[in-house]
Amino acid sequence: LVTALLVRKGSEHDLNLRSAFLHLMGDVLSTVGAVLAGIAIRFSGWNWLDPLVSVLIGFLILWNAWGILREAINILMEATPADIDMSALQRDLLAVEGVRGVHDLHVWSLTASLRTLSAHLVTDDVPVSTGARVQAAAGQMLAERYGISHATLQLECENCLPAGLYCDITRSHQG
Repeated sequence: LVTALLVRKGSEHDLNLRSAFLHLMGDVLSTVGAVLAGIAIRFSGWNWLDPLVSVLIGFLILWNAWGILREAINILMEATPADIDMSALQRDLLAVEGVRGVHDLHVWSLTASLRTLSAHLVTDDVPVSTGARVQAAAGQMLAERYGISHATLQLECENCLPAGLYCDITRSHQG
């Protein structure tokens, strides 16, 4: 229990620590469950309590393991984090001064706490220094509102060909 509590501190934002914490808490629950079942069996004679407690603890461990596995698969598959609303994120990017459009927008996690983003931001035909201010403002908004600490923002001038949220990359590879 002491080891589990020591590991718990960083487990909210680290998948490895959360996995270790849940493993250690599974050991604690198994021990406590076995002791309590043993005491209850000793005084009641209900021998079926031991397998019942074992099955319940097993289901609890499987439930937690499934959550860890699902999160690990989402990270490995570079899925959009579940708590990111892409429509709201696009609206927030469009609200940044100087941004006229957003497309080719992608968000994924590299770890449980490190999120990344890439996007094409359409701007007016402005000097590089103005474009740098647009990028900085967008990056600050992404960090503050969405916890995205690494953003690759490609600036394009107003008459960019792609009109949708995602660029057609097949067009650039044809001849």
